[in-house]
Amino acid sequence: MYHIGMTQWIVGNEPLEVSCARLRRCGYNGIEFAAEPYDLEPEECLALMKQYGLNCRSLCGIFGEDRDLTSGGEAGERAVQYIKDSVDFAKKVGAGIMIVVPSPVGRTVKPEGISIEKLTEQAVKHVRRAADYAEEQGVKLAIEAINRYETYFVNTLSKGMEFVKAVNHPAVGIMADLFHMNIEEASIPDSLLMIREYLLHVHIADNTREAAGMGHTDFKEVLRVLNRIGYEGSLTMEFMYRLADPYSAVEVSTQTGRMDRYAKQAIDFIRAAEESIRDFEIEEVLS
Repeated sequence: MYHIGMTQWIVGNEPLEVSCARLRRCGYNGIEFAAEPYDLEPEECLALMKQYGLNCRSLCGIFGEDRDLTSGGEAGERAVQYIKDSVDFAKKVGAGIMIVVPSPVGRTVKPEGISIEKLTEQAVKHVRRAADYAEEQGVKLAIEAINRYETYFVNTLSKGMEFVKAVNHPAVGIMADLFHMNIEEASIPDSLLMIREYLLHVHIADNTREAAGMGHTDFKEVLRVLNRIGYEGSLTMEFMYRLADPYSAVEVSTQTGRMDRYAKQAIDFIRAAEESIRDFEIEEVLS
């Protein structure tokens, strides 16, 4: 059975202990903190994880306009420093992975007056610098491809793989997000097979971006492929309300019960899919 966590940034402005209690109650293994090292106290995070029997394997990077890895100016430097600061936080809470989006989320049009080649060159340079530091601290950076309605830059896993190959750094790999893949990939299983050598982390949401089982994504097939390629990382839930701007979720109060329902729905659905696959494989062996 896979280690299953849930990312924390989607729950809005509720107290961290409320989030941890929910995860324990629903049977999760871990929590993925938002990479906001300037807001979170590692000591509080560690104490709550211990209290509720959780761990942290990854951080979810938050990349707005002020953290732009494609920029040759101050925004690029801020993004590199932000990753370094987040890596320090990751080390303190035990996370071995930080998710990195190489362009601002929400920017859907390429800036005028600069070529995509130059933007890529700058992003590669900045990620490589950050990766040098991450490697020293024992943390890996997982590049995330974001769908075309949220960024103009790295939209597909093939583009993500090209970017990672350009960075060419042992501390840099790829994160697969099933919501974005549902929009951009012709075949989710084939895309996972394509990136298998680089895959570090997986985010789980249905095609509607709600909890697994609330849409039409074939999670059994996804799990079969992950088993086939020998994926040993975490499955982290990243569902949310239907929001045009995903980052607006941080301003939403979620103590309404909906996140409780989504959290339980998601883990129960994925655990049931795991059981179904295992039973099918046993029947095949016995037959």
